[in-house]
Amino acid sequence: WQSYVDNLMADGSCQDAAIVGYTDAKYVWASFGGGTFANMTV
Repeated sequence: WQSYVDNLMADGSCQDAAIVGYTDAKYVWASFGGGTFANMTV
């Protein structure tokens, strides 16, 4: 999942990204380091 976030951030058009689970898997799986979403808890 981290490589997916890295791809989103690569060209500079995206300012922050996170991949999160829901229902049975409530976790942040990957995020852009230092971004707002990196501080997200579920």
